[in-house]
Amino acid sequence: MEIKVHQTPFFTMKKFYTFILMSTICITTYSQESMEKVMEKRAREMHRVISVTDREQWKKFIKENYTQALIDKPMRASVKGGPDATPASSDVKASDNLEAKVKMFERLHNDFGASKIASIKSEGETLKMSLENSVGMSGTFQLKFDKNKPYLIDGVGIQAEN
Repeated sequence: MEIKVHQTPFFTMKKFYTFILMSTICITTYSQESMEKVMEKRAREMHRVISVTDREQWKKFIKENYTQALIDKPMRASVKGGPDATPASSDVKASDNLEAKVKMFERLHNDFGASKIASIKSEGETLKMSLENSVGMSGTFQLKFDKNKPYLIDGVGIQAEN
């Protein structure tokens, strides 16, 4: 007596295409999570560095975490006072843009050096980090990241409130 067994290939075309589709989705999801994790890591490191008084650490953070385009871009600060104050803006036109950003870190240290992170939320290439200090001052840091690896900071906006 002869028994015939019909074998089907383990990977049919339908299974193969399903496998490729699922792999693509997983890789896309993993890279998105990876970008979000890098963004959050950079934001938390920025908060840690703001708390120290070492100008060299501020400079090192900027060099390692900002895009070259952001480092080269002149600083622009807009300062607004209370309800009766007149808004004033000033363009910091330093010949050394890196030094201007180090001075920004000094101001951030003075305001948020002893702060705690209240929340971190990311959406696409933007991350918002809210900080609160012990004297009731709060601030929202909006960090825009380059969408390509290594996901460096490409824009910084800070809004502080008493």
